[in-house]
Amino acid sequence: MPPERAAAWEALPVDSQVRTTEEEAREGALEGVLAVAGQVGFRAASVRAILDYSGGHRRQFYELFASKEDCFEQAYSTWLARVGAAVLEAAVAAPTWAGSVQAGLGALFEFVSRRPEIARSLFIEVQVARGGALAEHEATMERIATALDSVREQIDADQQPPEATGLFVVGGIEASVCEALTVGDPGRVWDALPELMHLAVGSYLTTADAEAAFEEAKQLLARERGALEGGEAE
Repeated sequence: MPPERAAAWEALPVDSQVRTTEEEAREGALEGVLAVAGQVGFRAASVRAILDYSGGHRRQFYELFASKEDCFEQAYSTWLARVGAAVLEAAVAAPTWAGSVQAGLGALFEFVSRRPEIARSLFIEVQVARGGALAEHEATMERIATALDSVREQIDADQQPPEATGLFVVGGIEASVCEALTVGDPGRVWDALPELMHLAVGSYLTTADAEAAFEEAKQLLARERGALEGGEAE
């Protein structure tokens, strides 16, 4: 993976322009609220802990956000968009539908491995925070399901799976991510790659296609597991 993309997983900046003090404070708080919530849980995450993480000041925080909940919602939207853009970039570069699924999963798992605290907020603590963040989470899952469903164009009408197939597959992916984060071993999410590829491909295409996708993912892990977890694979 190019060095500039590896660096992007560390901060995922919106742009390369020089930021004002206010923009820096906002960006710090957006990262801080997700990181702290990922460490101690949304309910236990205090504004003081967020400021300790970001180095900001309470007065400035309340000039930027109405509350901790408001900060979390804004942070959720910002970081979800960034991660989504990275996943989409990886997926569209693949030549086949199955390849795009694997590439997208790889980009997602790379993020989970490198930024587990923020990933925990995006996938787990959002269920506690609820509100606008949870609504955005659910809408995003539906969009991903719709993207997976694009393969229907390649399937004869009488062979197409049920309408809820995309959501079923997305649910399996999310469950695997949440399990790895819950047990405190984010790198473990890579173990699920072959099975998830079998699930995704087998839910739409043939058993032979599913088995081929499983083997390809398994071989990829055997060759490049360390590089993938470290974000260094080309």
